[in-house]
Amino acid sequence: MVALIPATRAPQADSSHQLATDVRKALLTEDGLDIASLVVRRIPNGVCLEGVIHVHGDDVDVCRAIRRLDGVGEILNHLVVCWNCPEPGPQVTEDDIF
Repeated sequence: MVALIPATRAPQADSSHQLATDVRKALLTEDGLDIASLVVRRIPNGVCLEGVIHVHGDDVDVCRAIRRLDGVGEILNHLVVCWNCPEPGPQVTEDDIF
């Protein structure tokens, strides 16, 4: 008979998940910033950010809020920033084209 042992998460995975959650919360506190997609990866002494954000205004600093977090000394910013983008409209399909 084989005993099944539930898989446990490694402590580093838990801390990485918590850091990603903290980064997302920090970004959401910035006025005029909306997250379309975000991937946070831990790097030595910091984080790597990938994804798409929408910025509405001129006084948004993505790194400012994240630098306040414990364990974030360096930020590798690979975000695509859409400045003052219009909200996405309805999707046009081939059926809609005459």
